[in-house]
Amino acid sequence: MMTDNIPKLLKDSIEQNTFDIDVITKKLKLPWLKLDIKIKSPGEDQMQNFVSSKDWRKQWNYPDTEQDSYQVKGWNIDVFFGPTDWTRFLSLANQNHDEDSRCRAHRQNLEYDWYVDKNHWLRQEIAKIFPNDDDINLVNTYSLPPGGYVFPHRDYAGDGMGLAKIYIALKWSKDNVFGMYGCGNMPVREGDVFLLNNYTLPHWVYNGSKDDRIVIDISANLHSPIIKEKIVKAFKKTFTS
Repeated sequence: MMTDNIPKLLKDSIEQNTFDIDVITKKLKLPWLKLDIKIKSPGEDQMQNFVSSKDWRKQWNYPDTEQDSYQVKGWNIDVFFGPTDWTRFLSLANQNHDEDSRCRAHRQNLEYDWYVDKNHWLRQEIAKIFPNDDDINLVNTYSLPPGGYVFPHRDYAGDGMGLAKIYIALKWSKDNVFGMYGCGNMPVREGDVFLLNNYTLPHWVYNGSKDDRIVIDISANLHSPIIKEKIVKAFKKTFTS
């Protein structure tokens, strides 16, 4: 391309235009990007450890105390990395914001750590993406039994996020649905890793299979080198020839 005899502003714009991770993740409001990340399966015996018996409403101090309200059936959550002083964290966290946003908001003024030891399968797998724990805000699981669902809803954040949630389909049968308003159903297969925008559009989930649906959710610093490279690669694969 000939750029020698054009105005400097245009020349610099052409030659210095690079991929900006904040533009890709925050400004464009894309619904999802599929990332080229492989997560080793823990095996069926270990898989059941990710089906939480905890009541997520109590864990997150959620005001709706019904285990199965009309909007949510069977959906549950368990935390593997997050704030160590949970009581203090809940006293500071804005309940109108989703769990990822709450943990991002207090990452610098509270202690965060793993709730499982260093040999735990999940911790070792995530270390391949985020070798520095300082880059992680929250790691949790979402489990949904057969027939379980979450009604259409939008999550809210205080930091203007778009693509933010790293979403790993740990156990996902073909009759599971993740719908995104106006964008159809996400083309999820078991083992897939997506970067998901759960803030811009209403979305919903339904487990129409006979098996539990288990997802790993990670909130983290997207400027961390490995994940940044994966996001740029996925964006280029999706939008450039």
